[in-house]
Amino acid sequence: MATRSLDEETQKKIIRQVEFYFSDSNIPRDGFLKKTIEESEDGMVSLALICSFARMRLHLGLGGELKPEDVSEDTLKAVYETLKKASTFLKFSEDGKKVGRRTGLPKPEVVHQIDERTVAVSPLEHDVTREDLETFFSQYGKVNSVRLPKHVVDKKVFCGTGLVEFSSDEDAANVLKQSLSYAGTELELKPKKDYDVEREEMEVEFEKTRALRESKDNTNSEPDYPKGLIVSFKLKNISAGGSVEDTAIPETTDGGVPEGQKASENPEEAEKETSAMETDNDKNTGEGKSKEKSDEDGNQENVKKTTVGGGPGSDDEDIVTREDMKSTFGKFGTVKYVDYTRGAESGYIRFEDPEGAQKARAAAVLVEGGLVVKRNYTASLEAVTGDAEKEYWGLLRGSQVNRRQGDKGNHGRGGRNFRGRRGNDSGRPHKAQRV
Repeated sequence: MATRSLDEETQKKIIRQVEFYFSDSNIPRDGFLKKTIEESEDGMVSLALICSFARMRLHLGLGGELKPEDVSEDTLKAVYETLKKASTFLKFSEDGKKVGRRTGLPKPEVVHQIDERTVAVSPLEHDVTREDLETFFSQYGKVNSVRLPKHVVDKKVFCGTGLVEFSSDEDAANVLKQSLSYAGTELELKPKKDYDVEREEMEVEFEKTRALRESKDNTNSEPDYPKGLIVSFKLKNISAGGSVEDTAIPETTDGGVPEGQKASENPEEAEKETSAMETDNDKNTGEGKSKEKSDEDGNQENVKKTTVGGGPGSDDEDIVTREDMKSTFGKFGTVKYVDYTRGAESGYIRFEDPEGAQKARAAAVLVEGGLVVKRNYTASLEAVTGDAEKEYWGLLRGSQVNRRQGDKGNHGRGGRNFRGRRGNDSGRPHKAQRV
């Protein structure tokens, strides 16, 4: 069987990846690989096992889930020949099917030394890559590795803080003195030990919250409203160093009310309003039943136009839209509704389940300055609990009852379809309350 051919770029990625797996930076924290090495008689592990790891599958183009026994012989031979020719750090079995370190496993004190030369970097967007960060920080010193830890609640979601390990303490100390910006956002740089303290505090807070929730779930009394779904947010313009209100002017309808501000809906209609945001404008101009449906769902046109400082769907970096907020927080869980008015500096995110709200808050704890919404904007979060949460749901439901009563037999001026001037009596608290 002919040996598989690997291009030069793929070979470089494979060498770097496998050497990282067996490096001092990774072994102390990779419990599975460390245990596998310790349990082997010769300190080596199956090369097929290494090739089945996620990032190796990506480099080799092997697709999704793959068991070690399913890695082809020609792929194993190609990887073996690539590593043997270029790596002085690794050793191999005679048949080329096992790989390991030439030196013994790192001692416990090595972990402390690694932490001393590691810098925690935030805030970073959720789609940042290790390669991009390595390229960026290589300007300031030799980078040994880059790690993108997941937050403690959901191991599938990046916490927003990257850990960059340099080859020396001097390089790390030099970077900590810098004022750096990445992707248009000013970075906060701190020693890893400070990050570890914050992460531990967040883990403790999460455990307390979970225990309290489980305790409440075991009681016989049923709450009269869903709990734990709401988080309040406050936007900050990073480039201006202030809030959204420093740079955005609310636009109004002919009635003088900021566009997007309307009577709020009850929980059962929240999904309709979320769908309304995503409906194309040309679908909202239909006749007959289509138009009636649009009116019943809470005036889709106004929902679509709700932005900060610009028109709907704009890609302007100085404009924050409901869609931006939904996209940012949607990675933590299903967003049921974005309660936010154009020009406001704050609002609310309503999730479909408490886990989504909790994940969002957990991620925000680890990111100093707030989660990145757009290049120039971050959002800080607070939980809406206790009396504030009860009041929020009470306002929503009370507003809906009043609106329905006003709609009965009154579809003329001042009725359901009246779009003239009205005060902020919607019942929805548009400004985030401090809880």
